[in-house]
Amino acid sequence: MSDRRRYCYVSGLRLGVPALEKLCAQGRPPSLVVSYPAELAHRSGYLDYEAVTRRHDLPHVRAADVNSDEVREALAAHQVELMVVAGWSQLIHEQVLASLPLGAVGLHPSPLPVGRGRAPIPWTILRNMRSSAVTLFHLEREPVTGDIVDQHWFDLAADVTATGLYERVGHIQAELLVQHLDDLLEGTAPRRPQAGHASVWPHRRPSDGHLDLTAAGSDVDRMVRALADPYPGAFAMFGGARITLCGGGLEGRARGGGPGQVVAAGEGRRWGITCGDGTVFVPDALRVDEGVRAEPTSLAMFRPGAYFDVPSVHMLASTRRAPVPGQSPSPDALQNA
Repeated sequence: MSDRRRYCYVSGLRLGVPALEKLCAQGRPPSLVVSYPAELAHRSGYLDYEAVTRRHDLPHVRAADVNSDEVREALAAHQVELMVVAGWSQLIHEQVLASLPLGAVGLHPSPLPVGRGRAPIPWTILRNMRSSAVTLFHLEREPVTGDIVDQHWFDLAADVTATGLYERVGHIQAELLVQHLDDLLEGTAPRRPQAGHASVWPHRRPSDGHLDLTAAGSDVDRMVRALADPYPGAFAMFGGARITLCGGGLEGRARGGGPGQVVAAGEGRRWGITCGDGTVFVPDALRVDEGVRAEPTSLAMFRPGAYFDVPSVHMLASTRRAPVPGQSPSPDALQNA
């Protein structure tokens, strides 16, 4: 790698830390790091990069807008030739791309052109995919359409959670960057057009995690797994309180339980929720409203025989803008498809 070639690393998420740490450990640190400011800490997976950049003595700019004058001035001051984007929910403007002699590359946790768009990790689980990929690609004016440098494919377990997939993607991103950084900095990295059927996965809102407990247990379980940490979580209402199911699993069938009913599930105060097909989802951790995670058995409010609140038809319809397995699309979703 030529000492004259300089790159900038852009990420506001902990997803991007493994690659940055690995590159620094190999003596190939970036000349500049751009990350999110504290006011964007509400974003799923947010991480303050200050501790990482201080440990490695890296120039660091916090910016809500990667296209801002502040960032562009920093790119020029540090003579950056290549930008590497590893977790940033904003399009890099054409003016910024044009200022970089070697352009920019991005990392996306889906097998492009499948899975363009937002929330690729939750959607991978919601769509029950058995394999996926992390794609390293050249950034162009149109979002997520640039030529592919490389893809790393991997299999997914049937019980994969967003937490586990998030961690795995972070390490795969590190492998891809370490493998291709030299070629990217020499301008000799591979380029192949994206081929095949393209799909765009839509943005998800926290309210889209509202569970329909009349659905099959496998769908409830999949929603909980897909929205696990660092995402906002799948939730249901109980006595007007928002109950976020942070984890758990299916265990057999209830006797006489109706959809949304709390039933005993084993020894002690262990309990579960009956789903629409009679299976029982047993949570192993939850949050009440905005509280901290708690053990389900520690909360006396969940007595067998009680029911979770029935969501309104309007609320359920608003969570079905994009269909997932086991759910029918709303009329609005069909109209806007």
